[in-house]
Amino acid sequence: MTMSPSERSAILSKWMKPSSESEQTQQDRAETMVRTAIAANEKLNSSNLLIYTKGSYPNNTNVSLDSDVDVVVELQECAYYGYRSGVTPSTTAPAPYVGGWTPSDWRSEVKAALVTAFGSDSIDSTSKIAIEVSAVSGSRPSADVVSSFAYHLYNDTDRRTKEVGSCVFPSDGADKIVNWPNQQLINGRKLNTDSGGRYKDYVRILKNTENYLSAQGTIKVLPSYLMECLTYNVPAAVLSTGNLDAGFRANLVELWRQLGVEDTETKMVEPNWLKYLFTTAKKWTLQDAKDLVQATWSYFDY
Repeated sequence: MTMSPSERSAILSKWMKPSSESEQTQQDRAETMVRTAIAANEKLNSSNLLIYTKGSYPNNTNVSLDSDVDVVVELQECAYYGYRSGVTPSTTAPAPYVGGWTPSDWRSEVKAALVTAFGSDSIDSTSKIAIEVSAVSGSRPSADVVSSFAYHLYNDTDRRTKEVGSCVFPSDGADKIVNWPNQQLINGRKLNTDSGGRYKDYVRILKNTENYLSAQGTIKVLPSYLMECLTYNVPAAVLSTGNLDAGFRANLVELWRQLGVEDTETKMVEPNWLKYLFTTAKKWTLQDAKDLVQATWSYFDY
Protein backbone atom coordinates (compact mmCIF):
# COMPACT_ATOMS: atom_id res chain seq x y z
CA MET A 1 0.00 0.00 0.00
CA THR A 2 1.31 3.45 -0.95
CA MET A 3 0.30 6.27 1.35
CA SER A 4 0.93 9.92 0.53
CA PRO A 5 2.08 12.34 3.26
CA SER A 6 -1.30 14.09 3.17
CA GLU A 7 -3.18 10.77 3.56
CA ARG A 8 -0.89 9.77 6.40
CA SER A 9 -1.38 13.09 8.18
CA ALA A 10 -5.15 12.76 7.84
CA ILE A 11 -5.13 9.34 9.51
CA LEU A 12 -2.75 10.48 12.25
CA SER A 13 -4.91 13.52 12.98
CA LYS A 14 -8.01 11.33 13.22
CA TRP A 15 -6.45 8.60 15.34
CA MET A 16 -4.82 10.95 17.84
CA LYS A 17 -8.22 12.09 19.13
CA PRO A 18 -9.59 10.76 22.44
CA SER A 19 -13.01 9.18 22.73
CA SER A 20 -15.88 11.46 21.76
CA GLU A 21 -17.70 13.78 24.16
CA SER A 22 -20.68 11.42 24.10
CA GLU A 23 -18.47 8.45 24.95
CA GLN A 24 -16.81 10.39 27.76
CA THR A 25 -20.24 11.22 29.19
CA GLN A 26 -21.14 7.54 29.13
CA GLN A 27 -17.82 6.63 30.79
CA ASP A 28 -18.53 9.13 33.56
CA ARG A 29 -21.99 7.60 33.98
CA ALA A 30 -20.56 4.09 34.32
CA GLU A 31 -18.12 5.24 37.01
CA THR A 32 -20.87 7.06 38.92
CA MET A 33 -23.19 4.06 38.81
CA VAL A 34 -20.49 1.76 40.22
CA ARG A 35 -19.72 4.24 42.99
CA THR A 36 -23.42 4.45 43.86
CA ALA A 37 -23.70 0.66 43.94
CA ILE A 38 -20.78 0.33 46.36
CA ALA A 39 -22.04 3.18 48.57
CA ALA A 40 -25.41 1.43 48.91
CA ASN A 41 -23.79 -1.68 50.42
CA GLU A 42 -23.63 -1.27 54.19
CA LYS A 43 -20.81 -3.76 54.73
CA LEU A 44 -18.58 -2.09 52.17
CA ASN A 45 -19.51 1.46 53.06
CA SER A 46 -18.68 0.91 56.74
CA SER A 47 -15.12 -0.09 55.83
CA ASN A 48 -12.21 2.21 55.09
CA LEU A 49 -12.21 1.99 51.31
CA LEU A 50 -11.10 4.02 48.32
CA ILE A 51 -12.83 3.99 44.95
CA TYR A 52 -10.97 5.25 41.90
CA THR A 53 -10.56 4.64 38.19
CA LYS A 54 -7.38 3.42 36.56
CA GLY A 55 -6.09 2.77 33.06
CA SER A 56 -6.82 4.68 29.87
CA TYR A 57 -9.96 6.42 31.20
CA PRO A 58 -8.30 8.61 33.89
CA ASN A 59 -5.06 8.77 31.87
CA ASN A 60 -6.95 10.19 28.87
CA THR A 61 -5.42 7.70 26.47
CA ASN A 62 -8.64 5.90 25.54
CA VAL A 63 -9.80 5.91 21.94
CA SER A 64 -13.15 5.91 20.20
CA LEU A 65 -15.10 2.63 20.33
CA ASP A 66 -12.67 1.28 22.92
CA SER A 67 -13.95 3.03 26.01
CA ASP A 68 -14.53 0.58 28.85
CA VAL A 69 -13.95 1.86 32.38
CA ASP A 70 -11.75 0.22 35.04
CA VAL A 71 -12.97 0.95 38.58
CA VAL A 72 -11.00 -0.11 41.68
CA VAL A 73 -12.73 -0.75 45.01
CA GLU A 74 -9.79 -0.82 47.39
CA LEU A 75 -9.73 -1.71 51.09
CA GLN A 76 -7.40 0.72 52.85
CA GLU A 77 -7.49 -0.66 56.39
CA CYS A 78 -5.56 -3.75 55.27
CA ALA A 79 -2.24 -3.08 53.54
CA TYR A 80 0.00 -5.77 52.13
CA TYR A 81 3.66 -4.87 51.80
CA GLY A 82 7.08 -5.69 50.45
CA TYR A 83 10.58 -4.21 50.15
CA ARG A 84 12.47 -2.88 47.16
CA SER A 85 15.01 -5.18 45.59
CA GLY A 86 18.25 -4.98 47.54
CA VAL A 87 16.64 -3.66 50.74
CA THR A 88 16.97 -5.89 53.80
CA PRO A 89 13.52 -6.48 55.34
CA SER A 90 13.06 -5.35 58.92
CA THR A 91 12.89 -8.04 61.57
CA THR A 92 9.84 -6.25 62.98
CA ALA A 93 6.67 -6.51 60.90
CA PRO A 94 4.08 -3.72 60.64
CA ALA A 95 1.07 -4.00 62.91
CA PRO A 96 -1.08 -6.93 61.72
CA TYR A 97 -4.50 -6.44 60.21
CA VAL A 98 -7.21 -7.30 62.76
CA GLY A 99 -10.28 -6.87 60.58
CA GLY A 100 -12.33 -9.62 59.03
CA TRP A 101 -11.89 -9.05 55.32
CA THR A 102 -10.12 -11.72 53.27
CA PRO A 103 -9.48 -11.31 49.52
CA SER A 104 -12.26 -13.77 48.65
CA ASP A 105 -14.75 -12.16 51.05
CA TRP A 106 -13.94 -8.67 49.75
CA ARG A 107 -14.46 -9.75 46.15
CA SER A 108 -17.70 -11.55 47.04
CA GLU A 109 -19.16 -8.51 48.76
CA VAL A 110 -18.17 -6.20 45.89
CA LYS A 111 -19.88 -8.61 43.51
CA ALA A 112 -22.97 -8.72 45.74
CA ALA A 113 -23.20 -4.92 45.68
CA LEU A 114 -22.99 -4.90 41.88
CA VAL A 115 -25.60 -7.64 41.50
CA THR A 116 -27.98 -5.71 43.75
CA ALA A 117 -27.53 -2.53 41.73
CA PHE A 118 -27.35 -3.89 38.18
CA GLY A 119 -28.98 -7.32 38.35
CA SER A 120 -27.29 -10.70 38.02
CA ASP A 121 -27.73 -10.78 34.24
CA SER A 122 -25.51 -7.70 33.95
CA ILE A 123 -22.64 -9.13 36.01
CA ASP A 124 -19.91 -11.45 34.76
CA SER A 125 -17.44 -12.68 37.38
CA THR A 126 -15.75 -15.39 35.31
CA SER A 127 -12.57 -13.31 35.02
CA LYS A 128 -10.09 -14.13 37.77
CA ILE A 129 -9.26 -10.43 38.19
CA ALA A 130 -12.20 -8.14 37.44
CA ILE A 131 -15.96 -8.30 37.81
CA GLU A 132 -17.54 -6.99 34.64
CA VAL A 133 -20.64 -4.84 34.55
CA SER A 134 -22.07 -5.16 31.06
CA ALA A 135 -22.52 -2.21 28.72
CA VAL A 136 -25.86 -0.68 27.85
CA SER A 137 -25.85 0.67 24.31
CA GLY A 138 -26.20 4.43 24.23
CA SER A 139 -26.04 4.71 28.02
CA ARG A 140 -22.80 3.31 29.42
CA PRO A 141 -19.78 1.24 28.37
CA SER A 142 -18.79 -1.90 30.22
CA ALA A 143 -17.05 -1.45 33.55
CA ASP A 144 -14.39 -3.78 34.94
CA VAL A 145 -14.56 -3.57 38.73
CA VAL A 146 -11.51 -4.77 40.67
CA SER A 147 -11.64 -5.58 44.37
CA SER A 148 -8.20 -4.74 45.71
CA PHE A 149 -6.13 -3.96 48.79
CA ALA A 150 -3.61 -1.25 49.57
CA TYR A 151 0.02 -2.17 48.97
CA HIS A 152 3.16 -0.55 50.41
CA LEU A 153 6.61 -1.00 48.87
CA TYR A 154 9.18 0.11 51.41
CA ASN A 155 12.32 1.89 50.23
CA ASP A 156 14.38 1.19 53.35
CA THR A 157 14.73 -1.38 56.13
CA ASP A 158 13.13 0.88 58.74
CA ARG A 159 10.06 1.54 56.53
CA ARG A 160 10.49 5.31 56.68
CA THR A 161 9.54 5.90 53.04
CA LYS A 162 7.38 3.89 50.69
CA GLU A 163 5.62 3.73 47.37
CA VAL A 164 1.87 3.26 47.69
CA GLY A 165 0.23 0.91 45.23
CA SER A 166 -2.60 -1.56 44.90
CA CYS A 167 -2.75 -5.34 44.93
CA VAL A 168 -5.38 -7.77 43.74
CA PHE A 169 -5.70 -11.47 44.45
CA PRO A 170 -6.85 -13.54 41.45
CA SER A 171 -9.90 -15.66 42.21
CA ASP A 172 -8.08 -18.82 41.08
CA GLY A 173 -5.71 -18.60 44.05
CA ALA A 174 -2.70 -17.34 42.12
CA ASP A 175 -0.25 -14.96 43.78
CA LYS A 176 -1.26 -11.32 44.20
CA ILE A 177 -0.70 -8.83 41.40
CA VAL A 178 0.70 -5.43 42.40
CA ASN A 179 -0.18 -2.34 40.36
CA TRP A 180 0.88 1.30 40.57
CA PRO A 181 -1.97 3.39 39.08
CA ASN A 182 -1.12 6.68 40.77
CA GLN A 183 2.51 6.58 39.66
CA GLN A 184 1.34 5.79 36.12
CA LEU A 185 -1.00 8.77 36.18
CA ILE A 186 1.60 11.24 37.51
CA ASN A 187 4.44 10.11 35.23
CA GLY A 188 2.22 10.04 32.16
CA ARG A 189 0.99 13.57 32.78
CA LYS A 190 4.56 14.82 33.17
CA LEU A 191 5.76 13.26 29.91
CA ASN A 192 2.69 14.58 28.13
CA THR A 193 3.48 18.10 29.36
CA ASP A 194 7.18 17.79 28.50
CA SER A 195 6.35 16.59 24.98
CA GLY A 196 3.76 19.28 24.29
CA GLY A 197 0.90 16.77 24.37
CA ARG A 198 2.52 14.41 21.88
CA TYR A 199 2.85 11.50 24.34
CA LYS A 200 -0.87 10.85 24.70
CA ASP A 201 -1.52 11.71 21.06
CA TYR A 202 0.92 9.02 19.95
CA VAL A 203 -0.40 6.49 22.48
CA ARG A 204 -3.87 6.90 20.95
CA ILE A 205 -2.49 6.64 17.41
CA LEU A 206 -0.65 3.45 18.29
CA LYS A 207 -3.76 2.02 19.97
CA ASN A 208 -5.91 2.79 16.94
CA THR A 209 -3.25 1.31 14.67
CA GLU A 210 -3.17 -1.89 16.71
CA ASN A 211 -6.97 -2.08 16.60
CA TYR A 212 -6.88 -1.77 12.83
CA LEU A 213 -3.96 -4.12 12.19
CA SER A 214 -5.27 -6.82 14.53
CA ALA A 215 -8.73 -6.61 12.92
CA GLN A 216 -7.04 -7.14 9.55
CA GLY A 217 -5.17 -10.15 10.91
CA THR A 218 -1.78 -8.51 10.34
CA ILE A 219 -0.78 -8.85 14.01
CA LYS A 220 -2.28 -10.53 17.07
CA VAL A 221 -4.61 -8.61 19.39
CA LEU A 222 -2.54 -6.88 22.07
CA PRO A 223 -3.46 -5.22 25.38
CA SER A 224 -3.86 -1.47 24.94
CA TYR A 225 -1.59 -0.88 27.94
CA LEU A 226 1.36 -2.13 25.89
CA MET A 227 1.00 0.81 23.51
CA GLU A 228 1.06 3.21 26.44
CA CYS A 229 4.12 1.50 27.91
CA LEU A 230 6.05 1.54 24.64
CA THR A 231 5.41 5.20 23.94
CA TYR A 232 6.34 6.13 27.52
CA ASN A 233 9.90 4.92 26.86
CA VAL A 234 10.41 7.45 24.06
CA PRO A 235 12.09 10.67 25.30
CA ALA A 236 10.07 13.88 25.18
CA ALA A 237 12.59 15.43 22.77
CA VAL A 238 11.92 12.64 20.27
CA LEU A 239 8.15 12.75 20.72
CA SER A 240 8.12 16.47 20.02
CA THR A 241 10.14 16.18 16.79
CA GLY A 242 8.84 18.31 13.90
CA ASN A 243 5.22 18.06 12.83
CA LEU A 244 2.80 15.26 13.76
CA ASP A 245 3.98 13.00 10.94
CA ALA A 246 7.70 13.53 11.55
CA GLY A 247 7.25 13.06 15.28
CA PHE A 248 5.36 9.79 14.96
CA ARG A 249 7.96 8.48 12.53
CA ALA A 250 10.72 9.43 14.99
CA ASN A 251 8.74 7.70 17.73
CA LEU A 252 8.73 4.42 15.75
CA VAL A 253 12.43 4.72 14.90
CA GLU A 254 13.31 5.18 18.56
CA LEU A 255 11.10 2.28 19.63
CA TRP A 256 12.72 -0.02 17.06
CA ARG A 257 16.15 1.00 18.31
CA GLN A 258 15.26 0.31 21.94
CA LEU A 259 13.57 -3.00 21.16
CA GLY A 260 16.69 -4.16 19.36
CA VAL A 261 19.33 -3.52 22.02
CA GLU A 262 20.81 -6.49 23.84
CA ASP A 263 19.58 -5.60 27.32
CA THR A 264 16.11 -4.30 26.42
CA GLU A 265 14.54 -6.38 29.21
CA THR A 266 16.37 -4.38 31.90
CA LYS A 267 15.92 -0.96 30.31
CA MET A 268 12.36 -0.42 29.07
CA VAL A 269 9.87 0.30 31.85
CA GLU A 270 6.17 0.69 32.47
CA PRO A 271 4.96 4.27 33.02
CA ASN A 272 4.89 3.66 36.78
CA TRP A 273 8.70 3.30 36.77
CA LEU A 274 8.38 0.40 39.21
CA LYS A 275 8.10 -2.48 36.73
CA TYR A 276 10.19 -3.44 33.74
CA LEU A 277 8.24 -3.85 30.52
CA PHE A 278 9.40 -7.33 29.55
CA THR A 279 11.11 -9.07 32.50
CA THR A 280 8.09 -10.49 34.37
CA ALA A 281 5.13 -12.52 33.11
CA LYS A 282 3.00 -10.25 30.93
CA LYS A 283 0.23 -10.53 28.36
CA TRP A 284 2.78 -9.61 25.68
CA THR A 285 6.31 -10.47 24.60
CA LEU A 286 9.25 -8.57 23.17
CA GLN A 287 8.45 -10.09 19.78
CA ASP A 288 4.86 -8.82 20.02
CA ALA A 289 6.19 -5.29 20.48
CA LYS A 290 8.56 -5.67 17.52
CA ASP A 291 5.75 -6.99 15.34
CA LEU A 292 3.55 -4.04 16.28
CA VAL A 293 6.21 -1.41 15.51
CA GLN A 294 7.21 -3.07 12.25
CA ALA A 295 3.60 -3.47 11.08
CA THR A 296 2.83 0.14 12.03
CA TRP A 297 5.85 1.35 10.03
CA SER A 298 4.70 -0.62 7.02
CA TYR A 299 1.08 0.49 7.30
CA PHE A 300 2.01 4.18 7.31
CA ASP A 301 4.39 3.56 4.43
CA TYR A 302 7.42 5.14 6.07
